[in-house]
Amino acid sequence: MARSSDILDRRPGSMPEISMDGDSIVFECTVMSDRTIPPGARLLVRCDPNGNVFIRLVKGTRTPKTS
Repeated sequence: MARSSDILDRRPGSMPEISMDGDSIVFECTVMSDRTIPPGARLLVRCDPNGNVFIRLVKGTRTPKTS
């Protein structure tokens, strides 16, 4: 099934990569760099089964995922 970035809010934007980390759902998206954010930085949003939401800015390049 194709995913479109404007399905929910009708606004353009990139779709985050969505993955599981244990019981949590993780949304990951690259952010634009500027003088305070280095190239390759990513925004991680983790939602746990209890409804808690955690947001983290990860600086640096992404490590490859292993299968």
